[in-house]
Amino acid sequence: MAVVKLADICQKIGSGATPRGGKEAYRAEGIALVRSQNVLDFSFSSDGLAYINDEQADKLRNVELQSGDVLLNITGDSVARACLMDDDYLPGRVNQHVAIIRVDESKAVNSYLLYYLQWRKSHLLQLASAGATRNALTKGMIEQLEIDLPSLDEQRKVVGILGSIQNKIKLNHEINDNLAA
Repeated sequence: MAVVKLADICQKIGSGATPRGGKEAYRAEGIALVRSQNVLDFSFSSDGLAYINDEQADKLRNVELQSGDVLLNITGDSVARACLMDDDYLPGRVNQHVAIIRVDESKAVNSYLLYYLQWRKSHLLQLASAGATRNALTKGMIEQLEIDLPSLDEQRKVVGILGSIQNKIKLNHEINDNLAA
């Protein structure tokens, strides 16, 4: 197992911006603009998803989302929440509160990185609170984050085991919700 910096295993680490005009610039339909409220721990939420037009999206083309991107909240009370992008909302963009972390698939498995970030959430929260008036993770902090990186085969095995556990937890929540109803 190697210890590597995130920058060494990623094709992209970056965040976007809010279009001029803020909330007034959002549309009822168009290109999805992912905000921190859409990034939950292990899951993507479409609740409150904003949309922008093609012209606004073109200005944010450097933060166009792709299938398999890991999303990480980098500011505010929801800092360090992470999930995988939901393909149903592609093509999409992110605002300045959400970072795209796109792994180099020849070096890492995106789901492994997601599980690792969630496992190290307390460390990320510590980093985010260091010396700032508002919780924030910078691009530099994310790039310099060191992770334990086993071989791709080992990463896939870990993802398989943790994925089975996640599915069981999700099923138990659904059963509890049905029983409560």
